[in-house]
Amino acid sequence: MLGGPQRASGPARLGAPTTAPGLPRKKVPLAPGHSPLDWAKLKSSGKDLRGVSRPGRLTLEDLAAHNTREDVWMAIQGRVYNVTHYSPFHPGGVGQVMRGAGKDATEMFLKIHPWVNVEMMLDECFVGFLVRERPDGV
Repeated sequence: MLGGPQRASGPARLGAPTTAPGLPRKKVPLAPGHSPLDWAKLKSSGKDLRGVSRPGRLTLEDLAAHNTREDVWMAIQGRVYNVTHYSPFHPGGVGQVMRGAGKDATEMFLKIHPWVNVEMMLDECFVGFLVRERPDGV
């Protein structure tokens, strides 16, 4: 039909990015008050989301001590974040956040979220830098 709506051949590709070709992202229903906008409001509220007085140099051993739902830290691209307060806001649910709890989650994060600016999203959760060992040897 001339002048009418045109349809592309093949399946439509509208919507959220996928984790792999042809596989939709797995989102979970979030509790009321846990939208991305609500997270932005919490970040700017002045509430302490870090749980530390100042950023430090943290080892994998330090990181491993923070692997429970009540105390979740993870490293992404050499930066360590306390994601305890963020986990209920994560679109994939707390269970997905827990996959990276207490460890360097860089590879997993970049595979699933290559478009996300983690430094901006979790800036108020930053607790330090991941190091192989502390210079003081402690």
